[in-house]
Amino acid sequence: MAVEVGWRQLRASFISQNEAVQQMAEGPPAALLLFYSVECGLKASLLCRLKLHSTAQLRPEFRRHDLHRLAKELRLPPTLCDRMQRSCPSQHDQKTRISFEDLHQAWRYGHALQRDEEKQAIQVLRELRDWCQGELRA
Repeated sequence: MAVEVGWRQLRASFISQNEAVQQMAEGPPAALLLFYSVECGLKASLLCRLKLHSTAQLRPEFRRHDLHRLAKELRLPPTLCDRMQRSCPSQHDQKTRISFEDLHQAWRYGHALQRDEEKQAIQVLRELRDWCQGELRA
């Protein structure tokens, strides 16, 4: 069962998770929390723009962890959206690639990613976070 929340809860979660990330050392736990923070920020922005009261009112494609789809719907710059189309190769197996949408799973379950690619993905998350901060005045 999905937990349904409103704009205020999403914005508050974005802020608290972002503050926690600032206190953490770099690494998978911080990247995971940054991902979830950005997801909350983007969904809060979408609820606001669509004048919806709850995530229960979002279309199914916006209820997942697909930050790229959320960013496109919010009309973020194409250069930023395009960078979310890239996948990150596994550190130990170049054939295994993790989509941007699934990065939270890699970090949550301890799947090591190729460091340079992972740094690029984290930089995209930081840019998304910065956008959310401006959009949400947070």
